[in-house]
Amino acid sequence: MEYSGVSGFVADAIGQPGDRTFLLQFFGDWGRNTYLLEKGQVAALAAGVQQLMKEIDYRVEDVPPAPTLIDEVPHFRIGQLALGWDEDAEQALLTLDSVSEGDEQVVYRVSMEILAAAARQGEASVTSGRPNCERCGLAIDPEGHACPATNGDLRNHRP
Repeated sequence: MEYSGVSGFVADAIGQPGDRTFLLQFFGDWGRNTYLLEKGQVAALAAGVQQLMKEIDYRVEDVPPAPTLIDEVPHFRIGQLALGWDEDAEQALLTLDSVSEGDEQVVYRVSMEILAAAARQGEASVTSGRPNCERCGLAIDPEGHACPATNGDLRNHRP
């Protein structure tokens, strides 16, 4: 299925750091569609948008704020997402593939302005999580971190 006329797009999380659910949400005349994904996928999407903007030499002076994420049941969990560019329409194509066996796929045609706003918000959401351990790279919980690099020693492993 393909959706055009995207009037809003948000990449954000619901919940507290360490217990967050990451979602993509698209808005248009056809309603609102929500998809579940991993934190790493949001980070990769934000990086991909930055790369696409460089490739097509697109500069955004004033990025409008992305819409507010609405907590609702997602249509499906995203297994794979791909970002492309339709040069003729001057729109980004965001393809979402489901992890389920039904192999559901949806494509969204999004303006660069809307895509840039969602990427900025997604990047901010990803970086606002728990701090990472300098030794092993794993996230540090508020209670501390049993670092594998120090054989579980909790000293100096609290945020």
